[in-house]
Amino acid sequence: MSKPFGPLATLCLAGAALLAGSAAAAQEALPAASLAPGTKVYDQNGEEVGKIVRVSGDRIAVSIDGNGLVVPKNAFVKGVKGPALKAPKAKIVAVLRQAEADAAAVDGALKPGAEVRSADGSAILGKVTAMAPQGAVLATRAGNITMPRAAFFLSDKGLAVKVNEKQFIEGVKAARAQKKGG
Repeated sequence: MSKPFGPLATLCLAGAALLAGSAAAAQEALPAASLAPGTKVYDQNGEEVGKIVRVSGDRIAVSIDGNGLVVPKNAFVKGVKGPALKAPKAKIVAVLRQAEADAAAVDGALKPGAEVRSADGSAILGKVTAMAPQGAVLATRAGNITMPRAAFFLSDKGLAVKVNEKQFIEGVKAARAQKKGG
């Protein structure tokens, strides 16, 4: 069963770059007022792909076949039938399917006892000790920290977070300082 807009939405942000393809570069920009919840969304060829379900700042959440795709406003152009994404429907659906498969792989690996590596795989940053509503609790050298599910991906070396070792350590320090100060 699909879960609209959970970790999938975050993963799809990376796929938004493909929606800015050169094939649609010459198309007319879409007025922001055209991007409202309930509005049908089309692909670059005029085929319906879904509906806008939420507008939050510069990000637009689109429901496509029961899944969520979050893209920046500039991923849309003015199509013949209405707001259109700058890609064919097949490519949009392929991005969603790949993101869904990636999220399922992370969910399978994200369990207590799993080692978590840096983005480049060179350092083991911690070990998952528990799952929490906010994400996964990691035991690190600096103590336990909760990381959101969206921070994880599956690399060729196993479960990893989307930062390098230095960024992770700095983030943990900043989180600890904020917790003490606030």
